[in-house]
Amino acid sequence: MRRYRRRFALIASMAAGATAVALFGAVPAAVAANTSPLTVPRIQEWTGGTGAVSLSSSSRIVVDPATADDAAAGTPALLGSLRTLRETAQRIRDDLELVTSLDLPVVESATSTAGDITLALAADATLGDEGYELSATDRIAISAPATDGIFYGAQSLLQVLRQAAPSTVFPQGEIRDWPDLTYRAEHFDVSRRYMSVEDIQDEIRRAAWSKLNVIQLMFNQANAFRLYSPDYAAAAPTDPGQRYTQADIAAIEEVAADYHVTIVPEVQNPTKMQPIAGLGGIDRSLASQCGDPSTIDFTDPAVVTWFQDLLDEFIPWFSGPYIHLGNDEVPTSLASCSYLTSQLGAGETIDDLQEEYIASLKATVEARDKTAMIWVNNTRIRPGTDVLIMNFGAESVAASMRSLGYQVVDSAYKSGPYDRFYISPSDFEGKVVPRGDIYAWTPPAHANNFGQVLAMWGDDLFFSETDYFIDMFDGRREELAERTWNTAAAGATFATFSSLIGAIGRAPGVAALPSVPETTDGQPIHAYDFNSTYTPTAATHYPGYWKLSLADSVGTLHGNGWIFTPNYPVAGRDGNGLGFGAAASQSLNLGGYRIAGAWSTAFWIKRTANSTNTVLLRDMDHAIKVEQSGTANRFGISTYGGANYTLAYTAPLNTWAHVTITSDSGGTSLYADGVLVDSIAQQIPLPLGGIGGRRSFGGVLDDLLIYAEKLTALEVAALYGTYAVGTPVDLAAGKTATASSVKNANPDRVASKAFDGDSATRWGSEYADPTWVQVDLGQSVAISGVRLNWESAYGKSYKIQVSSDGTTWTDVYSTTTGDGGVDEIAGLSATGRYVRMYGTERGTTFGYSLFDFNVYGSPADLAVGKMATASSVKSSNPDRAASKAFDGDPATRWGSEYVDPTWIQVDLGTSMSINGVRLNWESAFSKSYQVQVSSDGTTWTDVYSTTTGDGGVDQITGLSATGRYVRMYGTERGTGYGYSLWDFNVYGGP
Repeated sequence: MRRYRRRFALIASMAAGATAVALFGAVPAAVAANTSPLTVPRIQEWTGGTGAVSLSSSSRIVVDPATADDAAAGTPALLGSLRTLRETAQRIRDDLELVTSLDLPVVESATSTAGDITLALAADATLGDEGYELSATDRIAISAPATDGIFYGAQSLLQVLRQAAPSTVFPQGEIRDWPDLTYRAEHFDVSRRYMSVEDIQDEIRRAAWSKLNVIQLMFNQANAFRLYSPDYAAAAPTDPGQRYTQADIAAIEEVAADYHVTIVPEVQNPTKMQPIAGLGGIDRSLASQCGDPSTIDFTDPAVVTWFQDLLDEFIPWFSGPYIHLGNDEVPTSLASCSYLTSQLGAGETIDDLQEEYIASLKATVEARDKTAMIWVNNTRIRPGTDVLIMNFGAESVAASMRSLGYQVVDSAYKSGPYDRFYISPSDFEGKVVPRGDIYAWTPPAHANNFGQVLAMWGDDLFFSETDYFIDMFDGRREELAERTWNTAAAGATFATFSSLIGAIGRAPGVAALPSVPETTDGQPIHAYDFNSTYTPTAATHYPGYWKLSLADSVGTLHGNGWIFTPNYPVAGRDGNGLGFGAAASQSLNLGGYRIAGAWSTAFWIKRTANSTNTVLLRDMDHAIKVEQSGTANRFGISTYGGANYTLAYTAPLNTWAHVTITSDSGGTSLYADGVLVDSIAQQIPLPLGGIGGRRSFGGVLDDLLIYAEKLTALEVAALYGTYAVGTPVDLAAGKTATASSVKNANPDRVASKAFDGDSATRWGSEYADPTWVQVDLGQSVAISGVRLNWESAYGKSYKIQVSSDGTTWTDVYSTTTGDGGVDEIAGLSATGRYVRMYGTERGTTFGYSLFDFNVYGSPADLAVGKMATASSVKSSNPDRAASKAFDGDPATRWGSEYVDPTWIQVDLGTSMSINGVRLNWESAFSKSYQVQVSSDGTTWTDVYSTTTGDGGVDQITGLSATGRYVRMYGTERGTGYGYSLWDFNVYGGP
């Protein structure tokens, strides 16, 4: 874009007595009543009038009949649409209806009336190829040298109307507007991860709404080649929904033309070519010559001709002026390959070989009347200056290439190693341009500064969700448009600019990103057991080049750990787990779009080292922390750039713990081993960008589950119970068992055989109904599930019953349609010491026979709801009474006066066998205390003591005591306050 245009237009408008006004600048009342309309990007010049023009149902869109069949008043722009004025008018009409609800007719006429919108092509050198003039008097007139400018003028009109109340009013005045940079682009890697035709079309609409004019699509990389032609059928994935046919590209191009966007295809070469280098059984790579199977032999004339033919197959699919030929990241090791160096002349380097190769491809591109583009990250590769350069190196590389006479499209904006306009979230903050950075950037003032690109890369995100990336483009896309259209310094703050984006809203016809649908079935939408690696088939990717991926067993959000590889495999709780170093850069990337509504996540975790500010799950905006910043290794949730919130639980060191975190609009709760530990009022969306990150927690993760719903306390307990009964814990294993009968009194068929943990042994009954088999768990437990592994003699009709005394039974499950095999009975909510299967109808003529009878669950809290007293209550406040520690609500608490010693006790009602106690401390914890039991509430026996208490949750297990009364006796406070407990749980049984 010629730089004189803006100055020329400004002088002309000032000569007419007008003043150019920046986007957020005020216009002196003496000059014009109307201040500049607010648009993204900012308009270049505004001359304010007074009053407003209103559109109505009687308004029309009036097309100049003299130019209705033209796309430009002169030569069409290099980057522009060939849509005629008549066709562009129809597009404007449709979008205007979406913004204003006005269904206006499109007419062709040399005359107009008040309230009309007129469209006309008119040569105006000061507006360049894409500029426009919009005059608002008693009607709105948009004129431009090309239909691209007409379309952009309409976008400004629609954005202003979107903000107006009502949405049919536009301020009187005149806009003269044009872009400062020619190539205003978004780049999408659609090779590593497929992006649907419909998603690309929607992104075209979003880009055009902000006057971006290029969508660049990279169709191949080491993991897939996604262009499908029958002549190269073996190159692309076999699933039609994972590749692009010529008809697909035509559909994309059709929408792009409607919205005045150019599609630029990128066919990566000569490296990262594994999916196509061996087509037809011919190895065209440098594997044998240089040990490089990823790069084709770009010095072999036969290989060069083959690739030229491939290009010639696909180039005609695209109407735009540019074909991008890749050229990025050619391995530096090739510079020492003797096969290549032997071909060099005096003073030549491998760069000269690459230049010769690029010249060959350039000839193929130019034969199709296109211009070649390549990536560079240094100045060593110097093709002809008629090749458009796209820089992915440092900002200094772009500056040098411009000075050498190349037109340059840049991605860099600062001097750091990866200060790029990149969205490459597998590297998290390292390669994602921070919000606000593009807005603060000043484009270089150079005649060869052709434009700027915001580039999305799918590294390590092969199965990710498109909305994950679009969410990161939102806002950044508008920043790029703002700074490439109008390169003058912005007058508004970034916060004001962001608010304007929200006020303008989404592009017409494009829906908001959908929320993840909430489920109600208690089942995960993603599950990772980490037991085996995952390699895709040819349906989606090229499987011949694959590193670490781990399967999502219920969805398709498979994890990838190629870049910052986690420790795998490591010993998990059951099979393999996923390991991380403390505060290390290790991640398994997922690329899932956040769950903004109700959600839950459950997992087994074993911390092996203390650290701080460490991450379990995260994306670019939110994180679930294993060790929240500034806490004693407690869990937390965070909004980056916002607040941190703490959940009062610390996962133990070198011990497996099962953690479930649930959330909805009411707040967030954390459960440990099936028991509620803490609840807070705050909530974040569940981030699914990746597991781990730049500060991973130190330890091992296993059996990670993701839910699109908030699990209930009963569902959490049931989930924990299913793990507790599986490997390695079964509450019934080895316990005392009895049955109503044993077949022929055979010792190999006794009741204990169903509880011995050996699936090759079995209990078998006589051939009679009813028949039962039962187990004594030794103490009262919360029962969440039962598993029955039947021998061929199964129960057709039976009940699962529980009892506290082995005499009085309560049904918790029944069926009359049993069919043998394995019955997994989950979701139970019962308490008891005894569990039995009571069969009322055999499924065969034989008896009943079970290989395994497993019981899932966790110890019952004997103290909940029981009578409690304390030595003191803070200020006699009823909200701090002793009973608050035993009410089953982790949001209420007992609090004492600020004295030592202090005690709190509970009356269990009868003498119980006690094997564990759990103390969930508020921040006012006890450093030194004893847990004591008593039969009469007077004489006490210590069963546990510590002098190193540190708050949080104290899980005290392995006790062997009997008593009716249990108390915590504190002798030294851990703070200057008193003692305070959210929960005081007692475990055991009769």
